[in-house]
Amino acid sequence: MKIEKLTYSSSDRCINIAAGQVESLRINNDLENTVRVYDGGNIGVEGKLGNADFDKMTEAAKAKLAQNIAYPETHDEPLVMHVDATADIMSTHDFVPYTQKLLARLGAENPQFLFSNKIQLNSSEATFSDSDGRNLSYKGNQYVISLAIKYKGSANIMDEFYGAESDYYNEDEICADVKKKCDAFLKELPQLTEDEVTVIGELEPLQYALSGLIAEVYFSGSSLFSGKLGQKLFNDNFSLRVNRDPSKRLNLKFFDAEGVVNKDYVNYIVKDGVLTRLLTCKKSAAEFGTENLGGAAASYDGVPTFGAVGLDVEKCGKTACELAGKKAIYLSVTGGGDMTPSGDVSMPSIVSYLVEDGQIVGKLPEFTVCGNIFDILGKDFIGVTDKGFFNFGRQSYFVYKAKIINKK
Repeated sequence: MKIEKLTYSSSDRCINIAAGQVESLRINNDLENTVRVYDGGNIGVEGKLGNADFDKMTEAAKAKLAQNIAYPETHDEPLVMHVDATADIMSTHDFVPYTQKLLARLGAENPQFLFSNKIQLNSSEATFSDSDGRNLSYKGNQYVISLAIKYKGSANIMDEFYGAESDYYNEDEICADVKKKCDAFLKELPQLTEDEVTVIGELEPLQYALSGLIAEVYFSGSSLFSGKLGQKLFNDNFSLRVNRDPSKRLNLKFFDAEGVVNKDYVNYIVKDGVLTRLLTCKKSAAEFGTENLGGAAASYDGVPTFGAVGLDVEKCGKTACELAGKKAIYLSVTGGGDMTPSGDVSMPSIVSYLVEDGQIVGKLPEFTVCGNIFDILGKDFIGVTDKGFFNFGRQSYFVYKAKIINKK
């Protein structure tokens, strides 16, 4: 019999913003407790919110083994690790006045726009222990800004968006970033004449491919990548991984929901273009006889499964300006994209900008970006940047070649 005990506590402060003003402050303090018991090829799970008696929870979890929920009993080497990645962002007392000051400045510097949505100051603490001798703990925090930007002359609810996550606060950097977007939005340009361009955006193309990398989907034969494990499918510079390095990830514990700690906190799904592993947890790895990725997730009262947490693409060490070349487009807001069973991806561009010599020049009319996923991640893949066009936070960008259609 194996017993696991987990706790997760979070303190989230969220400021709601309307018409450039602080509308409200919401504070959530949550505590989740979990006990899992493994025996005879089955799992029993007991979860509780708030303060908990772990002895009683353990007995309840043992009783739930009778439900015959299949799950392998796996054992790990003893490991004791404690990481405190908490950064000195700002005091909770300063959160509201700093936000009021920021919003006043954004409104003054961008008088043709209104700002809404939310800004958050979040912290978390997680622990994992088991009867094998694992004792893990993590603390972290982050500042998250998510601004919906509305042009005052528009009938839309939102015309642009500015979002960033960071382990520090810098009003000057945020204001410079937002002004750069607002100024570019006001400068309307004619439609591109090219049918193929360099695209700078977020990880949208990759998101369509991820479902096909889940072990259950892959081994069912319904994945675009089925039967290709171990093969070189993508560009030499494309490497996809689970990365839980606390020095590089914000407010993300270094272990997964099953207490797995990868070597150097990293495990690769795609390495130098080769599909090396699938998206798994301990159960799916055992079921299909493949390696466990260390990417398990679970609700406080649920059975572990794979969760797309901590995934990133290895960066190339260059900025967006360096990768863009002489001319590119920057996708700022997209919506309604899809991928066909053969891997053809389309992403309608709602707001995009022309980039020349590494600088955002102005806003382009709408169009649709399209390409096959094997090309986007293969011959047309350029790289993932260390830094984008903006100063604040840790935003990186996905750069690739693609076709553009449906020009307006």
